[in-house]
Amino acid sequence: MKKSLLFIVSFLTLFSCSNDKNQEVVKSYINAHNAHDIEKALAFYDENVVFELQGVWIKEGLSEMQSLEEWDASLNSNLRLESISSKEDSVFCRVVENNDWFGAVEIHDLVHDPAVFIIENRKIKKIIGYPSPETGKEIEAAIGSLYQWSQKVQDSTINELILNGQFIYSTEAAEKWLDLFDNWKNSDSLK
Repeated sequence: MKKSLLFIVSFLTLFSCSNDKNQEVVKSYINAHNAHDIEKALAFYDENVVFELQGVWIKEGLSEMQSLEEWDASLNSNLRLESISSKEDSVFCRVVENNDWFGAVEIHDLVHDPAVFIIENRKIKKIIGYPSPETGKEIEAAIGSLYQWSQKVQDSTINELILNGQFIYSTEAAEKWLDLFDNWKNSDSLK
């Protein structure tokens, strides 16, 4: 009986330590992301990582993650973890994101609830984010208004930033977005 109890306690401790280590991987990644340390953030990803925003897009591999990290760094992205828990190889949480792109269109929080990080060998193997429908509507409305303005003033920049309905993710694209937002907000057509 004593050996069985000791085995169960040892197993639960090992299982709990594994979950804590997985949470630490995610927390450390978030810290690197928020510091805009692209190389350090990329070091947390498995080379075959998959990042899926449900209903929006799927990005695969380190090259696409690098483009996203560069985009996020250029836009001063900040991620906040809430309600974090673990089960086996998965970390579940709520992620709240803010960045200059969202700020430019007056979106204060982009919420992914839940967000799931799957960890394998202390690397992020997969991320699945479930963006809130409200934020999706806010983004669509902002892009719709910006697109109408761009047509009115004959500015084709938005066509370089969204191809076939998909955002282009890069440092250059992030900078062009911010310039476009400035031009939009400073134009006479809004006054």
